[in-house]
Amino acid sequence: MKDVSIEYAHIYTNSKINEEHQLSLEILEEVRQSSESLVVLVDDYSFPDPTFNYDSFTAWLSKRGHSPNVVFRESQLIPLCDQTLELVKDRDLKEELVTYIQTKKYACSLFIAAWYLLRLGKLNHTDFPESESAARLINILPESFRPFEEKAFGILKATEYAKIVDNIENRYIKGRAIA
Repeated sequence: MKDVSIEYAHIYTNSKINEEHQLSLEILEEVRQSSESLVVLVDDYSFPDPTFNYDSFTAWLSKRGHSPNVVFRESQLIPLCDQTLELVKDRDLKEELVTYIQTKKYACSLFIAAWYLLRLGKLNHTDFPESESAARLINILPESFRPFEEKAFGILKATEYAKIVDNIENRYIKGRAIA
């Protein structure tokens, strides 16, 4: 287990590398630590684009000295979203999330909660090495993500893992990403 898992350069598959990603790398340089896992979450669920070039994106990150330990696709989190939903003790919140899934699709906040549980070692996925789990999380995200992050914290607080929110730090950057 690592000391910290740092998420940076979050990107949608229908997007191009832009100033947000460069700003994310600048903040990453400020927060890097000795025992860390660098992770990138690629949103291939909200705005799927099968032409997204994962290799060129990771090459861009690597060229700047920030090669990720793990690149994970949001769609890979769907089974973990279901597991996270099962952990929610608040019936009203659970019903709200189930209704949202049935009428629309999986909520961003549920993906976030599952992603955090995975990175903190509370859930497992065959494509996420257990060795990349961490005791603390730092997330470098666009400011526009803040409301979804707050909802995700609400989901986490409604589980047996409520205290893990104390181990999560979000660093927000101004940007234009769609949330």
